[in-house]
Amino acid sequence: MDRRRFVAMVGTALAAPIVLGQPAAPMRRIAILERNDRGSSESLWRLFEVRMRELGYVEEKNLFIDRRWADGVDDRLPSLAQDLLAGRPAIVLATHTPSTRALMRLTSTIPIVMVGVADPVATGLVASLARPRGNVTGISNLLADIAVKRIDLLREIVPKAKRFGLLGPAGNPGVQAVLKQVQAASRPHGLDVRLLDADDAAAIARVFEQLKTEPVDALIVASALKSHYRQILDLAARFKIPASYIHEETLEAGGLTVYGPKPDAPYKHAADYVHRILQGAKPADMPVEQPTEFWLGVNLRAARGLGLKVPQSVLIRADRVIE
Repeated sequence: MDRRRFVAMVGTALAAPIVLGQPAAPMRRIAILERNDRGSSESLWRLFEVRMRELGYVEEKNLFIDRRWADGVDDRLPSLAQDLLAGRPAIVLATHTPSTRALMRLTSTIPIVMVGVADPVATGLVASLARPRGNVTGISNLLADIAVKRIDLLREIVPKAKRFGLLGPAGNPGVQAVLKQVQAASRPHGLDVRLLDADDAAAIARVFEQLKTEPVDALIVASALKSHYRQILDLAARFKIPASYIHEETLEAGGLTVYGPKPDAPYKHAADYVHRILQGAKPADMPVEQPTEFWLGVNLRAARGLGLKVPQSVLIRADRVIE
């Protein structure tokens, strides 16, 4: 390189502005209050994280997520909620009605995005689906409507069924909302639906023992008991009680039928709510979303173990059939 060209290059370099780099993206702090245990919910929250990355939020880069799990024990929720809010998150996500309520009792200003609540209007979480008001919005899973369809499905498989049990915690407002709607829909058909109160492993075991003397023809298992599905699956098989579940993983584990919203949608859409709120949207103006896609699964192995034959009318509607 000749001297004249070298001097020209140095001069150009010295004249150029010094770039110190782009400003770092602001760190956004959000929190998650999960009613279930970590093992049964972590895969779903990974879907949320994937969608957040698609929207430009990456943990340890511009996003911090503070998580707490209640392991299905509602009594833990108030202290967990208080602990999370002490970190002053920009937004809190909550699964199920009890988690959302625990947060609402502590803050009316921090936005709360609910995920998978049964009936947010009936349980008083929002004023209406179209105009939630307050600091709460999110995704409802239509559990009451779905429970009615789950009973209809069980009736197709067990045509003589007249007595149904809704297995779930009586203290859960979402479960009570489901019970009320299911009973109203079933009464004209001469069906009896009663609540089988259970909120932990010991209570679940007691319920199944009681069913020896006060039997039901079939069960619908509340999503609030997701942390105890393994125990319920084992007991339902042992006592030969047809049961319907809402979460897809129970089908592979031996559940007779599964019917509910496609599991990935609520968690992905929760990320969209978070993004919009971080961009300045107000929860009060964001309508509560309801599922539009549903999933039906049937386990023929479980049916054979119960001595049941699943009609073709059910099988042709199923998204998945385990032979």
